[in-house]
Amino acid sequence: MTDNRIRNIPLKNIHPNPGQPRKYFDPDAMDALTDSIERYGVLSPITVRECGENEYELISGERRYRAAYNAGLIDIPCIVIDASRSDCAILSLLENLQREDLSFLEVAESYRGLVKNEGFTSRELSRRLGDRPYEIKERINLMRLDPLVRKYIRSFGLTERQAAALLKIRDKERQIDAARQICENSLNESETLDFIAGLLDNSVEPTVKMNRIKDIKVLRNTLNTAVGLLRRSGIDVEYSEAAADDGQEFVILVHN
Repeated sequence: MTDNRIRNIPLKNIHPNPGQPRKYFDPDAMDALTDSIERYGVLSPITVRECGENEYELISGERRYRAAYNAGLIDIPCIVIDASRSDCAILSLLENLQREDLSFLEVAESYRGLVKNEGFTSRELSRRLGDRPYEIKERINLMRLDPLVRKYIRSFGLTERQAAALLKIRDKERQIDAARQICENSLNESETLDFIAGLLDNSVEPTVKMNRIKDIKVLRNTLNTAVGLLRRSGIDVEYSEAAADDGQEFVILVHN
């Protein structure tokens, strides 16, 4: 049962949720939220469950909880709901999934925790969360990737499809080396699949395009900035971009 009344509960009586799916909190965003709470307080209550006498476990609102602590608040507005520990873990995951701000690795780790610690099957999770059972199993399998590979994936923003391709490399050292090369050379999904297929086919020597431009957007933004500076200094300049037979063509024309 949910207590719809908002209650101010001391922060010291609230414990983090061990099943919290979010593992990374952007420092800049947290600083901004802390500043906001210092000025205006916590405008939206967090959700907790009672787990003992005057003891509570956080269900949703971990960013607000952490920011309130950093801002030096003594208590925080809460809504108390009646939920079991397993329900708490499910609700916390659902809240983050609905906001669409969890990485696929954080979701995978949450799925694994619910299966390992709470005894859920992939079919039970499917009924509660809406994902297909095979999708849940595939994501849980991603946690078999070497921890260093998972760090590469998070740091360089590799996609779930690239992560699944890396999982095909069973040898950990080769898997780590492949992840490093994919990240260093900014391979896209298609290039990653071809590269890993070459690694797995011993008769084919995989090739990696070295020293390629990591992100065409970086080049485009740099050129746009340069053209803007020239124009602001009074120089008559034109800028154009077009597809060429063997790549992308950028033209900067400075008029006499």
